[in-house]
Amino acid sequence: MVNLNEYLGGIATSIAEARLMSDLKSLEIAEKFAKHDLLKHFTIPRFKAQNVELTIPVAIGELSNDYEKDYEPINNIEFNSQTYNILKNSSKVNSFDRKTSALLRSLIAEETDSLERNLKASQNNSEELLNQFSMRIAERFLSIYPKKLDYNFLVKQLNSNLKSLISSKQVVKQNTKVIVEAHKLNEIKPENVIQIKMTLNEEGMEWYTSENENGEIESKLLPE
Repeated sequence: MVNLNEYLGGIATSIAEARLMSDLKSLEIAEKFAKHDLLKHFTIPRFKAQNVELTIPVAIGELSNDYEKDYEPINNIEFNSQTYNILKNSSKVNSFDRKTSALLRSLIAEETDSLERNLKASQNNSEELLNQFSMRIAERFLSIYPKKLDYNFLVKQLNSNLKSLISSKQVVKQNTKVIVEAHKLNEIKPENVIQIKMTLNEEGMEWYTSENENGEIESKLLPE
């Protein structure tokens, strides 16, 4: 299978290259005409395509996405602080004692680093990964904090308040892979084969030379 954009671009490029080969041949003929006493008065034959219409059969193979490479799913400092505050508010205290606070911040940082790695490696599975993070945080917090709290309530609080702090992985490119080989298309049901109608219009470019106000010669490539 090939990417649809590469396949159609390759066809357009091949036609442009065919035009180049034709022009080179016209140049060769022009040189021969110029050297002939009679042919030098003839017009030079030159091929020019006004419209090239193509009907291209393809079948959709698969759809895929390319995601941003430098994906940063969370701001660790903000995420850690918010997690700490959720645990504090759920415990209905203004602050934890120094020992509990230090231990809590350490385990939150550890679990946040793990969550960040998992988010970077996953394919848009943030909700499940966040839920796993919340369950681990709740379990570890309840194991070190003497006051009894409802585990399910704590997990729910963490999930609902931290969800907005996770950024989705952005799609930078969508790929459509297609089947184009004739023998493979023959094996596919006709109703699953797409006929792409493609019309190429030729628009030539020419070099234009002019002199600017400073007396300098400028050359620009402009449409014919």
